[in-house]
Amino acid sequence: MILITGAEGHIGKRMLARGIKKGIDCMGIDCASSGLFPEKVVRAMDIRDPSLGDLIEKNGVDSIIHLAFCTKPKIDDKARDSIDLAGSQNIADCAVRHGVKNIVFASSGRVYGDRKKPGGLYDRFGNYLNPADDRYARNKIKAEAIFLNAADEHGIRAAVLRLGIVCWRGGGAGMGDMLKAASRTGRFITLGNHNPPIQLVHVDDVIDACFSAIGKSGIFDIACAQSMLLEEMFREAARLGGKKPSRLKLPEKLTLGLVSLLWHAGLCPVPPLYLKMLGYDITRDISPTVAQLGRPQFSPHAILSEIVEG
Repeated sequence: MILITGAEGHIGKRMLARGIKKGIDCMGIDCASSGLFPEKVVRAMDIRDPSLGDLIEKNGVDSIIHLAFCTKPKIDDKARDSIDLAGSQNIADCAVRHGVKNIVFASSGRVYGDRKKPGGLYDRFGNYLNPADDRYARNKIKAEAIFLNAADEHGIRAAVLRLGIVCWRGGGAGMGDMLKAASRTGRFITLGNHNPPIQLVHVDDVIDACFSAIGKSGIFDIACAQSMLLEEMFREAARLGGKKPSRLKLPEKLTLGLVSLLWHAGLCPVPPLYLKMLGYDITRDISPTVAQLGRPQFSPHAILSEIVEG
């Protein structure tokens, strides 16, 4: 039995539906059930709940795919840490106590951050990580360590999947929705002179990678093999939507300063961090991942077509 946490999130609900369709023995938990799945398939349970161990025991869970994480950009730091870190620790502890053999943790490519600047750290495989003020990414790094340490100390097979920018038909939280908007209006923004290469990944390829990673150990980068420059990507989305591309180039320091003030005043829905990330190059060579988990099905152009057409 595979247990999927965050089973009603963007990735989780698609993963669980795919598993059920393919006859994979799986179930899910989420902090609140929406009724999308029957109660016997998705249980309303917080990942910090100690009774998670009983659920694992009663249902013969031998593998966990951990997707649940706090994605809200504005939340109290203590609350975020409690969900992300106490929740991940509870999953690891319950897995150890109740004989779970495999854990797949969905981390993020955001852990790489701004690799051009000093002040970061190196993971156990020598990758340079510099998430700076991105607390979501910093918590991903800490949660990675929780599961990798459980693997070291208790023999659990732990696979950490660092996901590229996840998109699906019709959009995707963040960048996917921005590309969808560009396809409708033709307009998009760039920050200063930044035009970094971007690696997207289709949610279906994420799901395939998560299932394939069960029983594997290590860190895997999950993304398209090819990248596209940020501006090229927006222009292509506009063209696919039948619109003339129209770029608005914003001055970096002034824009970030203004957005930061408005964000802290509660007058802007977009945190300054999200604009900063438009300048990061977090692309990765995925050939080591391909060798163990297989090649992604979707190219960047195929993903853009799905975003625009959906």
